[in-house]
Amino acid sequence: MGLYEDLVDSVKHKSKEVVKDVRVGVTWTLVTTSKSGLSLTYSSFFDDVEEAGSLIRKSAGELLKNLKTFNLLKLSIGLATLNSLLDTPKDFETFNVLDYLEEIGKGKKIVFVGHFCGLDKIRNVAKELVILERNPQQGDVIDTASEYVVPEADILAITGSTFANKSIERLLQLSRGYTVVFGPSAPLSPVLFDYKVDLIGGSLILDKEKAIQAVSQGGKLSNFKKYLKYITIRRK
Repeated sequence: MGLYEDLVDSVKHKSKEVVKDVRVGVTWTLVTTSKSGLSLTYSSFFDDVEEAGSLIRKSAGELLKNLKTFNLLKLSIGLATLNSLLDTPKDFETFNVLDYLEEIGKGKKIVFVGHFCGLDKIRNVAKELVILERNPQQGDVIDTASEYVVPEADILAITGSTFANKSIERLLQLSRGYTVVFGPSAPLSPVLFDYKVDLIGGSLILDKEKAIQAVSQGGKLSNFKKYLKYITIRRK
């Protein structure tokens, strides 16, 4: 089995949970079962959710099937469903992932997949810092260079949104260095440790109702991050 199959298998005992709410916002998707989970919203003009309007009250297992598709809009719903079913890790920590990368990245080649704010401090201590981005800004490298750049990284830091566009599995196959996956879309699952991930940084939703309102009204992360708690888990 692959990564997505293993993740789904890890929550199969919860597959009969009822889906209570589904919100597909412009930038974020939120699904509520017994808890709420997030995913970055990816879509193209041609993506279609055939059962839109009737997703609520389906079983979580039915929505998890969307993780098998390459329809990015449905995939976002599937990922948010998965994140809503994952148990809160018992051994989590609450340190800032970027601060930690600054600490361990001195003199190292660090590759970020995804553009993050606040990387100047890390750039100042790293031997080299490369940002791979699907929609590159000035100074970034287009993510099609991943095949060549990722294997050279001492530290690889991957945005959790790569789960929502199915690029994560190949990136993990290419990685030869210390590997971090983080962001609100990242599944807080020890399954990732079997795929060479060393550190996971994800989020818990503290105020479900306010997060739902923000997502439904087109909110970006900055609009509802105060309703999240960021936590990390490490491979032992």
